[in-house]
Amino acid sequence: MINKEIKEFIEHNSILMLANIGLDGLPKIRPMITLGFFRETLWFAVTESKLVYQELQKDNNLELCSVILGRWIRIKGKAVFEYDKSIITHILEHSDITDKFYKNKNETEENVKVFYIEIDNGVLSDLERDLKIKF
Repeated sequence: MINKEIKEFIEHNSILMLANIGLDGLPKIRPMITLGFFRETLWFAVTESKLVYQELQKDNNLELCSVILGRWIRIKGKAVFEYDKSIITHILEHSDITDKFYKNKNETEENVKVFYIEIDNGVLSDLERDLKIKF
């Protein structure tokens, strides 16, 4: 369960590094900007032309990580693609980054694939406060 502190950390550090296995069987890591939380779940978007989309279709296991000033979060889980048009539309319309990354690049809503993270486990650590929150 994502508590308030975890949610605030992600909202203030919306660029997370996504690690997964590539189509070539080798590890890959890339920055991903979250679309935010909807229904207490962390959402992302990617266009179907991106390699990461194809990789996550083949193997949806992933890890996310973000670090800032002695604080970091690690999340292990699975990418679950959403196909309900009303949910996709809601998420894209309420995201601050949709215009910049998708609409301004003339991507159609059909090309933008939305997924949430089914979290297996995670940890938020803060060195200064000697804090470790497992979820």
